[in-house]
Amino acid sequence: MNRKTNTWIFSLLVIITFVLFTSCIINADEADKGPKVSKETTKEKDKTAKVTKVKGQCKLFESITIEVDNLPEFLELAKNNLSNIILYLDGYPFRGLHPRHGGDPGRELTFNLLTIEEDSQTRESWNSLLGRSKLFPPTPRKVSITVGIENHPPIDTDVRGVNNAYDLVTIDKNGFWIFLGMLVAAVVLIVWLAIKSDLLRDAGVQPEGKDDNGRPYRKTFSLGRTQMAFWFLLVIGSYVFIWMVTGVSNILTPSVLTLIGISTATAMSTTVIDGNKRKVAAGELASCTIKKAALEIDPNIGAAEKKVQLEQFDNKIQDLQKKVKPLPSKGFFVDILSDANGISFPRFQIAGWTLVLGVIFISSVHRVLSMPDFDQQLLALMGISSGTYIGFKFPEKQY
Repeated sequence: MNRKTNTWIFSLLVIITFVLFTSCIINADEADKGPKVSKETTKEKDKTAKVTKVKGQCKLFESITIEVDNLPEFLELAKNNLSNIILYLDGYPFRGLHPRHGGDPGRELTFNLLTIEEDSQTRESWNSLLGRSKLFPPTPRKVSITVGIENHPPIDTDVRGVNNAYDLVTIDKNGFWIFLGMLVAAVVLIVWLAIKSDLLRDAGVQPEGKDDNGRPYRKTFSLGRTQMAFWFLLVIGSYVFIWMVTGVSNILTPSVLTLIGISTATAMSTTVIDGNKRKVAAGELASCTIKKAALEIDPNIGAAEKKVQLEQFDNKIQDLQKKVKPLPSKGFFVDILSDANGISFPRFQIAGWTLVLGVIFISSVHRVLSMPDFDQQLLALMGISSGTYIGFKFPEKQY
């Protein structure tokens, strides 16, 4: 191999070495640029606000403290105005709840969990969250918690999911058991008074005679008074329950007041009608008794004719005595559903609609923690049923 060939080989090796060296430098430079972009991106991401932790009992009328990463940057987006920041529980916005700085102003926000009666949106969010609660036993509800700027999406949060969701106390256990005990006591008291007294029975004197067990007969149960007691217990129990859970007291709706008015008017009307009918019958009975006595001593009427007229008076007096004296009770359900001719459809109708509306009422209270606002057509139907029942009381006999 001559010197010229060696020179070419050496030159080629130098060129190859230079190219490889240059490529390594370029690749190293590219590699250096890559991490720099990643670090800058990470640095930018680190400025994104995120909820990382929640402290305190999440319960109405209590307060919770929320730890937020990069809180200063988040406050800048909110124009350093805490009133622009709202709370999100399980995705529900609470536009009436705004925070204050927590113990660590650079990381913490504290929210007072209150109901704002003037803010319908906040009240509806509370009702949606606290409704449909598990009652036996009262169990907290798992919720996600985050914050956000009003009219903007909420920020990311670690307090979510099956394992990291926070416990929202929907119903205080001690308060619920106290309420349930009082409600049961009220129901038992009403039932006891209905059995031992005339609280739910028709007005008037007690019927004469005794039953097969030797006990005195009792007056019949009143459908109107029973309906009034039903709505009384339902409304007062629901009112106390909603107030206990939400703290809101102005929860009576116009339709609830209408239902109470219908049941009260029904009970009063039936009492007045029955009382007037007995009063008229008593007057007729006294008049017939006097006329019979006068007929017995009238010498101007023949014996045969007198006998016929006296029999007519006797039959009429017996009929009026049945009207004046109330029938004995045949049992609660028979009494409220029956008149002198047996089961009465107007009575059955009003009892059926009362039960249907009662079920809807209870469902609404448990589901959304508010008393239902029945539409006018449904209330009109209830009024028609009551009016029909009252209308049939006029010709209805009391024996």
